[in-house]
Amino acid sequence: MLLQKLLNIFFNKNNIKTIFLIDILYMKDLNAIYNFKNGDSIIKQLDNILTHKTKALIKKVLKRNVKVRIKNIHTDVFEILIYDNLSIEEIIKIKNLIYENVVSNNFQLLDNSSTINIDVTIGCAKSSDKNLKIYAEKALHNAKINYIHYTYYDSFLYQNDFINENLLEILNYNIDNNLVEPYFQAIMDNNTNQVVKYEALMRIFDKNEHIIMPNIFIHKAKKCRLYNKLMEILIDKIIIYILKYKIHVSINLDYTDILNPQIKKTLLSKIKSNNIGEYLTLEILESEKVNNFDMVNNFINEIKKLGVKIAIDDFGTGFSNYENILNLNIDYIKIDGSLIKKIDEAIYLNLIKSIVLFSKQQNIKVVAEFVCDLKILRYVKNAQIDYSQGYYIGKPKSIQELFGELN
Repeated sequence: MLLQKLLNIFFNKNNIKTIFLIDILYMKDLNAIYNFKNGDSIIKQLDNILTHKTKALIKKVLKRNVKVRIKNIHTDVFEILIYDNLSIEEIIKIKNLIYENVVSNNFQLLDNSSTINIDVTIGCAKSSDKNLKIYAEKALHNAKINYIHYTYYDSFLYQNDFINENLLEILNYNIDNNLVEPYFQAIMDNNTNQVVKYEALMRIFDKNEHIIMPNIFIHKAKKCRLYNKLMEILIDKIIIYILKYKIHVSINLDYTDILNPQIKKTLLSKIKSNNIGEYLTLEILESEKVNNFDMVNNFINEIKKLGVKIAIDDFGTGFSNYENILNLNIDYIKIDGSLIKKIDEAIYLNLIKSIVLFSKQQNIKVVAEFVCDLKILRYVKNAQIDYSQGYYIGKPKSIQELFGELN
């Protein structure tokens, strides 16, 4: 038994832990109004609530035997350290439990004739590294300055802070070493349940081979005039994979890409020289307000001569005007995920059905994005949407994950 306990302690130290910091709001005011002795008494009462009632409820909610450590780390700040990698759903449950236990409690003043209630702010983080408490303190600080009672801080954001400082170097490192890679997310035909094409999503890597997501680097790449080079490498890789595996691929372009003569010229020449138009779909998304539909349509008509299909991405946001769609020669509409994830609500289901009906009348196929579970997929199929894309269908994968190692 002793050996097992020692092993548990050892492995817990190396595993991901979840931390909550609970800060009593306006403690200085409480001390000023009710005096320091009452302030100390309130802190002791809170310590008792967290150590006994809250700790027992945490274990009950998690339905497993976990180590929970609670201590008063500052005058008015308590730490709850759970030696477990809690899911986001579990974190929310524990946060609600802590908050409700504290704010619903009547704190007795020393004169025993009256009680008061207190409020708290909670910061939460989880990680396996030594900076765990720093992450939680960041979360707590963010919650307090935004006047909200809770914030969760993803430890990956801390790494992103470092990445952002060195992003220009990382971008050039990827360009110089030809590291830009497409990751492929499956698109399924809802009639056959077969994957019929993939959307290619740009990924770059730091020097430790960790993936950096587009929301972190795209803006910087455009600002530093490196985006065209990244796109050229991406397109070259996609062409290689199309030629090798004969897969149908969608590529994202925003409105500014269509206006960019270099990207436009590169794309057209590579599609022509490699004769891959029939395998390509271009997904046009509106990063800025489109004010020249003639230019967009000229580009569409020119590239469709090469056999390329055209999709409008994120429909329900930028390109929501049906009249604008009628002015564009397109093949697919991709319904924005913000609508699809609410498809079980009547108002959104009716809106989606109206998009599907309009699209079928125009002979345009419809793709549902953000299909993240079976429930949503069933709604999507019942709405007669042609294709599905999302984590339930498949997460973005490298070409090696799809087809094995390249020669």
